[in-house]
Amino acid sequence: MSSGDPKCGLCVAQANERWSGLPDIQAHAEDGCPYCAAMLQGLLRLIPDIETRFGYDASFRFRNRRDMSVYADPNGSLGYPNDSKPIKLQYRWYTVDEEANQPYQPGGDTSSDASFTLAREWIQDCLSKHALCGKDEPHPLPTRVLDLGEGEGEGEPDIVKLLDPTERSERYIALSHSWGGERPLITTTATSEEHKAGIPFNKLPLTFQDAARIARRLGIRYLWIDSLCIIQDSPEDWQLEASRMASVYRNSWLTVSATASSSPSSGCFRRGQTTVAQAPSNSEADPLAVLFPEATKLRQDLRLSLRFATAHPDFTPFYNPTKDSSFTLLGRAWAYQERLLAPRVLHFGPQELFWECMQDLDCDCGEMKWKANKHMGSYANRNTANELPPKISHYAALHIGAGQSTISTEKRTQKLMSRWKEMVEEYTKRLLTYSSDRLPAFSGVAAEMVDALGMRYCAGHWAETLPIGLLWERENCASVARLKMGDARPAPSWSWASADAPVRFLLDLTGPYPAYATPVLHAEVLEVRCAPSGADERGQVVKGESYVSLSVELLRADLCFEPDPHAIPYEPWKLIKDGISKDIKGPPAKNLTKGSFLVKVGKQDPVMCVLDVAPCDEDGAWIWDGKDAIYCARIMERDECYYWLVLRKKETVRLV
Repeated sequence: MSSGDPKCGLCVAQANERWSGLPDIQAHAEDGCPYCAAMLQGLLRLIPDIETRFGYDASFRFRNRRDMSVYADPNGSLGYPNDSKPIKLQYRWYTVDEEANQPYQPGGDTSSDASFTLAREWIQDCLSKHALCGKDEPHPLPTRVLDLGEGEGEGEPDIVKLLDPTERSERYIALSHSWGGERPLITTTATSEEHKAGIPFNKLPLTFQDAARIARRLGIRYLWIDSLCIIQDSPEDWQLEASRMASVYRNSWLTVSATASSSPSSGCFRRGQTTVAQAPSNSEADPLAVLFPEATKLRQDLRLSLRFATAHPDFTPFYNPTKDSSFTLLGRAWAYQERLLAPRVLHFGPQELFWECMQDLDCDCGEMKWKANKHMGSYANRNTANELPPKISHYAALHIGAGQSTISTEKRTQKLMSRWKEMVEEYTKRLLTYSSDRLPAFSGVAAEMVDALGMRYCAGHWAETLPIGLLWERENCASVARLKMGDARPAPSWSWASADAPVRFLLDLTGPYPAYATPVLHAEVLEVRCAPSGADERGQVVKGESYVSLSVELLRADLCFEPDPHAIPYEPWKLIKDGISKDIKGPPAKNLTKGSFLVKVGKQDPVMCVLDVAPCDEDGAWIWDGKDAIYCARIMERDECYYWLVLRKKETVRLV
């Protein structure tokens, strides 16, 4: 394909991977450059408000002769600061003669017939070939489901009825979606009978409507949506249904994930993600058509395929889903376990569909396709977190070696506990609207692990792995804790769920440990008590009645902080209680480092510690009065390294 007019800014920028601007493209389009004319047309179709969003002097950066990014006007033509994020686009030039040989690309409409044809292929392939995912058989319906009525295809029902099935087995679809700060249509004690009589379809939020359309197009009559199938103002019903969440998603024929949607009003489908543009045709009377027939033919035959760059989720352990606005739902905590529990998940993404099941991962463009032949070998001796997609890793841990002699019981337990550690660390990166849901939103996968391990589950921990399991900390040590001292915690302080923040375990919970670094325990677990606050045994607990009793060495200690590192003379550290009494502020959020808070025992130099609650606010003003007694509890040593817990004594606690 020709690189275009050597005097055209757009053509030169594409050929040399440089910058161009909207005025440049507009000017050359008016001068007759077919490349600029087609590009301008494509941009205005995909981003009709481009001048409003990015300024009339919006700039473009071209890379690889196929990728480009749109940036805000650097000259300030909007008259105010513009914080619009750059938009990534992909483009490809071709002629009508080359059209048949162009590589496949998703059509940019996730509601299209082509998208649903692909979805049916994934579903049927899974049902017929994947032993772990389950066959095409009905399962017991949840306590309540939405009845979409008879019929299937493009049509949508006039009403949707809330149904209380009694020991019925049918195929049903579960919806995974984000409430996104909105209050969607919900079922309450007062509206339950009304919803059984029928909910007008046009009263449903757009995401719910789309989910119903998807179910009918796939030939499934029953749909489960949390906000409508759980009595939202009944704590008893909510806790009971939360305890059944594992079976709701595990027994679903399919889980539809509104992955790109940020709220119930956002809808599942995305359209208009791609366009094919061409330069406007010249008039037949144009003398240039006679003088320059080849240029005229190029103008007529030239095509531009322009699309928003296809985004793919990153499923590696280091991925922070809350910072990826393309896949909003992947950053939500409730949706995390919904994905893992469901046998099959059909994701409606920002540009295309993608697929997850227990044995496969794929997407419309094929870039995410999991190649099983690249991951052959001994499962028991491999780090599956970095090599397998999350669902495949999850179900490999649950199923491989179960009831077989190919993997020893010890090795299987180690793999399951390794998977548990991965899940906790992945899950705690996700966001919750209510921090009190920290344990309930994880109870479904906890139920699966209880069945697989046969161990005692206690507020996010396993009694058999204590006290090593107590050695967890906030993952980002240099950030302000979400909770302040004195705030109500969503779980007992010894549980990782109490921090309401991303956490990491300092050690593998069960090994295997190398001989030179075998842990030597200095703490003995005397008693573990966990009192559920409702019907869900793995959900919320009564904090005052849930505890871990240890026999452990305690040393009186003090908390320290690093004052302003730029102060003269420089002070390496200061006791927090002295800082409070002398009205010296603590480290503000913007200046936090890993060593901002320390703990000091006796005359020893202070050492770094990671506090799971903040003693001061974001500006450094002290919240804690510094009067509580602080102790260090020696838990274990390993490879000449000691691991301690920093404890704050409360009046209700007695140390003996």
